[in-house]
Amino acid sequence: MSLFKKLQPLYCADRHEDIHTEIVAQVLKNSDELTLAWLRSIGVTTKEKARVDINPQKTFAKLSEHETDSRPDITIRIVADGTEELIFVESKLGSTQGYDQLLRYADHLAEVKQSRSLAKASLVYITRDFEAVKDPRPGVIFKVTRWYEFYRILKAHVNGDGLAKELKLFMEENRMSLGNQFRSTDLVALENFFSAKALMDETLDGEVSEKASKIFQAFYRVEVNYRGLRDRQRYTAYSLAPEVAECHVGYWFPQENPDKPVWVGVQLYSIPGASVRKEVIQAFRDLIAKSGGSWSGEDLDEENEWSVLSKGKSIQSFMGETDHVRAVKNYFLQLLDEVGKFSETYPNLFRITSTPTVETKAEP
Repeated sequence: MSLFKKLQPLYCADRHEDIHTEIVAQVLKNSDELTLAWLRSIGVTTKEKARVDINPQKTFAKLSEHETDSRPDITIRIVADGTEELIFVESKLGSTQGYDQLLRYADHLAEVKQSRSLAKASLVYITRDFEAVKDPRPGVIFKVTRWYEFYRILKAHVNGDGLAKELKLFMEENRMSLGNQFRSTDLVALENFFSAKALMDETLDGEVSEKASKIFQAFYRVEVNYRGLRDRQRYTAYSLAPEVAECHVGYWFPQENPDKPVWVGVQLYSIPGASVRKEVIQAFRDLIAKSGGSWSGEDLDEENEWSVLSKGKSIQSFMGETDHVRAVKNYFLQLLDEVGKFSETYPNLFRITSTPTVETKAEP
């Protein structure tokens, strides 16, 4: 287990990207050779020797047409042969780009390139998971890459840097070291995928969907489930009231920590900026208090974040039952009974205030 993984429980899940960025930035600072090798591999520079300056989380004051300042995850400056190159690196692990984020960065790069007569200005967007993005603007080199590609460069880099070794382990533990071969465990998972899906479907069909449909004005049996698996690592049935709250029932798969088990349960979401946001959050707090802590909350104090109310347990806890499907289904029904009583206490919590869509940009 890597040192950074041991430290993970000490910081909030929503800080994983920031902490990973700081670690990567320090590893790059420790080796100009590694930094240049990675940037050459993605076509950002051709330099093999240069002076490299690296600054994580550097803030650039907003331009006149921008609403906010810009703070790319890593800023890299390359100086060699009397020329200067500037690179912004924006990293994502589980999230996606913010509104106009890449365009703002490209605007800043274009402005700096002109004012300082840079040889090159480049924007690198690096993600753990695939995300379709468009070139934000002409005049700035734009490269999209993945963390597993960086991992391969890092793995091939041989030096005595203990921090780089820990980073490699951390990336392996957090799904950033995708190989180019299927392992035996991957084949077993593929061969049994539809069998597992059929079992999950059975626990969500019938009684569970019927009970949920009685509780909510609009309830969807599937969450365009394959997209939910790919983008949000969940397989759920759900209600959708975009301006108030949502309820998801089903399965959550480990994201940042692959050693964690599949989680089975219910999550209620509150959308940031909703007109009844304060009422929803207070209702969430009341349920936590009345349940004696069996329900837990996340980001209840963060006005600009999706707030989450959760209750569930690992799928391993059902393995001692004779009928796993019936045990999971009964658990879902029990949780929906609790949600039903909750919705009766707060009847406006899941009202539909606009026509729902299956997948929205702001969805948690």
